[in-house]
Amino acid sequence: MPRELKSAKKEEDNSDVSPNVLRVVLAFRRWGWASFWTQVVLCVVSSLVLLQLILLKAPTTNTPTGADSNPATLPGLSFAWAGIAVLGASIFWNFRYTQMAKKLRSPDRPTKSQTVFQIKIGIIINLLGMLITLIGAASIVGALTLRSQQGVFAGAGNFNLTIQPLDFQIIQASFNIIFAHFVGLVTSLWLLNRATDKPNRE
Repeated sequence: MPRELKSAKKEEDNSDVSPNVLRVVLAFRRWGWASFWTQVVLCVVSSLVLLQLILLKAPTTNTPTGADSNPATLPGLSFAWAGIAVLGASIFWNFRYTQMAKKLRSPDRPTKSQTVFQIKIGIIINLLGMLITLIGAASIVGALTLRSQQGVFAGAGNFNLTIQPLDFQIIQASFNIIFAHFVGLVTSLWLLNRATDKPNRE
């Protein structure tokens, strides 16, 4: 028996837990916590960047083109906030994975179909979050591209229409959210592979 399975059995004395179930338990516990903390960090960083748009608004100036250069009014930011909201659901679901690891060690453990169903919900959550945030990121990049073009046509002296450092932070925040959902998706797919893997008969 592998060393990691032996150590897992020492933590809780469940003689009725097979080595194959222990492998699934270890996968849920390790990957669940790893994905949980990764998503928490990325969620906090992205939220702080987006909050700057509300707390630290850029000064408004009159522009001859009538364009609004305030980063807080960029189209697609609502999708970014929606992506963070879905990311919160994904964080909760990764925490559920760690709790499922405990349930799988108990005598009344969930069935294989129930476990797979829980994982599929996690996959749907992350796919939805990635889709929403990708739409928002595409809208933000398109708006910034249009603003830069308007700045060129309005004249080089119109600094208000050029892309500012905060605009790059907004793009980075959007991709952080996408990456967080990607981490959750990879975790769910890996757990699905472990849960549906054929039992080891050796």
